Amino acid sequence: MSCNDAAMPGGWGLISNAAHPGYARTDLITNGPGDTGLIAIVSAVLRPLVSQSATEGALPTLFEATSPEAEPLGYYGPKHFFELKGPVAPAYVSPRAKDKTVAKELWDISEHLTGVRW
Repeated sequence: MSCNDAAMPGGWGLISNAAHPGYARTDLITNGPGDTGLIAIVSAVLRPLVSQSATEGALPTLFEATSPEAEPLGYYGPKHFFELKGPVAPAYVSPRAKDKTVAKELWDISEHLTGVRW
């Protein structure tokens, strides 16, 4: 299905979807948890086998933001090896992520913690 006004509520031509980069080789680990310790060691060992370039990691986001093939409410990421690398494909969404009770609880906690109510 392509994104067209008929498929969008209100006819605004807007969709909401998400993406993840998989295991993209960026400076996120070294600028976050650091380049020492267990995470850094495991990352260094696995990087050549299961990672992709930062450019390849950006492709799911570019796809979901610009492709007429992006489905409304879609979630995209790399296709291969536990969604760590590969061409763009629909990503796995766990059943827990679709649990409306859990979503409501998260929403309520977020409103409480931020002091903002919608």
